[in-house]
Amino acid sequence: MSKDQEYQPLISDTLEEVDVDAPSPQSTRICRFSTWVMHSGLPALVAIETISLVILVAVFLQRPSQAACGMPLGSQKVLYSPALSAVEHEVQVYHLGFPGDLSPFQMHSSPELDQMWSDLYNCEILQITKEEATHLPNKTHAIPGDPGHYIAELDVFHNLHCLNRVRMALDSDYYSDWRISTSNNYIPTQKSAAGHVAHCIDWLRQSIMCHADTSVIVWQWDARANASLVKGNVAHTCRKFDKITEWAKQRVLVNAYDPTVHIKDDIVVPILHQEMS
Repeated sequence: MSKDQEYQPLISDTLEEVDVDAPSPQSTRICRFSTWVMHSGLPALVAIETISLVILVAVFLQRPSQAACGMPLGSQKVLYSPALSAVEHEVQVYHLGFPGDLSPFQMHSSPELDQMWSDLYNCEILQITKEEATHLPNKTHAIPGDPGHYIAELDVFHNLHCLNRVRMALDSDYYSDWRISTSNNYIPTQKSAAGHVAHCIDWLRQSIMCHADTSVIVWQWDARANASLVKGNVAHTCRKFDKITEWAKQRVLVNAYDPTVHIKDDIVVPILHQEMS
């Protein structure tokens, strides 16, 4: 065998001559990098992600809600109202309105009952700022003698006003001015009552349909009746009426409003909203 063809030992043959415990320069660098990642890099990365998440949540919470701005909410649209800032929700169970679960409003007609109804909507006519009036979907009028303020009414209070008028018409023996004649021989007060109540009944119909309550009435088994009976004492998601009333009372129009005074302003309502007016 020539020297050029001399036997060259495999590396396995010389393992005893290799220091396996001595790391190579490359493996040393890899080890140091891994140690840095575990002790410094990974905590730093976690800290950065945590800070980013906190900033993201803070920005989200500071953004005005779509409902408050009257902007589209998903596939739905929530029109602007200055009272949206007062809206809070709660769960309520209605009075059934039958003996055993009567509402305080089901007492016989009396001055006390009239006052209870009046207290529900005695903040009916409001004054809002020009800034608030500018964002309304329908234009409203400036208040004469009160620069910078515009007249407004929340529909919930108009609904209560209407319901009260229907209630009074149902007890015309007590509220004689709200007696509705079944003939064409109206006296002036009766004609006014008939037209007003007709308006109120249909307005309330539209409002009920508009705010369609999707709370579920259930049937439950009644052992005494040996049948499943309808149960109306179920939970409803409601807007807190007290919160909205509190908001309105801070904006009640105190002075008399003169509708004969025309005040021009520079508020421009989009064409879409003008068509709704």
